[in-house]
Amino acid sequence: MFKLIFLSILPFTLFSKDIVVNYTIEFGIVGEVAKVHSLYKEKDHRYQIDAYVTMVGHLANLATNHLREHHISKGKIVHKKRIATTFEMLKHYGEYKSTTLYRADSKNHKTIKEYTQWKKSTKNVYKQVDYYKANLNYFSNSDMVTLFLNLSQYISHKSKPNHYLFKAMGADAMNGRVDIVIPTKKRAKEMQKLVGKPKKGEWLLHAALHRKIYKSKDGELMVRMGADGIIQKAVLKDIFMYGDVRIIRE
Repeated sequence: MFKLIFLSILPFTLFSKDIVVNYTIEFGIVGEVAKVHSLYKEKDHRYQIDAYVTMVGHLANLATNHLREHHISKGKIVHKKRIATTFEMLKHYGEYKSTTLYRADSKNHKTIKEYTQWKKSTKNVYKQVDYYKANLNYFSNSDMVTLFLNLSQYISHKSKPNHYLFKAMGADAMNGRVDIVIPTKKRAKEMQKLVGKPKKGEWLLHAALHRKIYKSKDGELMVRMGADGIIQKAVLKDIFMYGDVRIIRE
């Protein structure tokens, strides 16, 4: 019922070695349905980001079959930019668990996706029920976490309306496309009603991930980015049957 993809909300400040960020996820009038706990670690020019998604409440757990997710982004740091090498999504729901692993093959300039699914047997042992491996139609050394992490460096004029095109592992399945739009003043005023007015150093953007998030076809998010490089609030507008999805930093 709910397809939970929270990667777009996990950018971290570029100046911290270790940082923890937590978010609350709310659906329309239902209120809180999930928590996100994310941890960034940096050592010897390498980094790792772990994000844990946990459902909250009886309704959310019932609808998602007690879904739990763990997202892992790993890579290296070059000139203060995060260069992703692997991006992994682990899910556990009901009798099933799965792993989706993306690898950036810089040598051959391609992105590799590997998916495995297991099902629990009557003897409480997991048996593999699905597997595939594919070379995708694009190359990127960003994923949906590191892309947002680096946005402050990619976009110099954060209040000047513009349209930017990126590629990221875990975004659009066909070509990894991610669109980032800096809104016009008129559009920014409309967005402020949902994500709040930017404080000093904060800025607004509209992101299209071109993959389903909940019931949203293109995964379009309105975002208020903090001065420290951490998203303060994001809204997925008017999801069918559920109303707005609100992603709020605690």
